[in-house]
Amino acid sequence: MRRHRWGKLGLGLVLCWLIQGLLAPGVARAHVGAPYPVLMEEPVGPYLVSALADPDVGGGTFYVLVSLDDAAPPQGTTVTAWAEPEDGHLPAEAYPAERQETRYGERFVVEVPFDAEGPWQVRLAVEGPAGMGDVAFPVRVTPSGTGWLATVACLVPFLVLGGLWLRGVLRQRDRGG
Repeated sequence: MRRHRWGKLGLGLVLCWLIQGLLAPGVARAHVGAPYPVLMEEPVGPYLVSALADPDVGGGTFYVLVSLDDAAPPQGTTVTAWAEPEDGHLPAEAYPAERQETRYGERFVVEVPFDAEGPWQVRLAVEGPAGMGDVAFPVRVTPSGTGWLATVACLVPFLVLGGLWLRGVLRQRDRGG
């Protein structure tokens, strides 16, 4: 009888947790994972620009793809990112991109040392033999990685299952089975 009560309690807690998650999902407050698109084939002067962002405090990264007439941009093309916090605690600062060769073609990579969380304004400037152009967009800078509380929360289900398994093993041993 006691075993059934614990099983029902556990099942009830799991169902409540699932229903709460479906009816009132929480707001995603931070970005953890792969970079996400901020520009998709945006005309920037004579170029088409796509950009992926991973704006974390301490070291944000932008991956910028530049094309000219469906081909790689000519040699001498440069990309510069200007970043400025929307609260104005720092002036806009320029960060040059590094041109990298990948197995999928060329890309530009910009590292921006964001010093605080929150909304920032980023402007990409593209200059080269074909001309120049720029485009601006907002990003929300988030803490890098996951916090310790999120890590503990992810471990809880495994600890509960491990405890239940251990309890079952100990009961089987006490019964002599």
